[in-house]
Amino acid sequence: MNDESEVIHVEGLARMLGRTDASIREGIRRGVPWLPKSFKMGGRHCWLREDVRIFLRNLREQHSTIRVGRKRNSPPTLMLN
Repeated sequence: MNDESEVIHVEGLARMLGRTDASIREGIRRGVPWLPKSFKMGGRHCWLREDVRIFLRNLREQHSTIRVGRKRNSPPTLMLN
């Protein structure tokens, strides 16, 4: 396959994301948020290469600015009589 193609399929997306083909297919089946929106062409899931790059840039921006943890309770104290 041509790596410079504008349209990529599961195999190309797996290479771009550093994942296996099986994890991408499972992610599509489950509708996970870490995958960019795909479309079907000829019965195959497809992504535009530039859309994937934009998706990854947006994901990077979100992860670099949001640092929210869970709320913490005050530690217990001893009650002295």
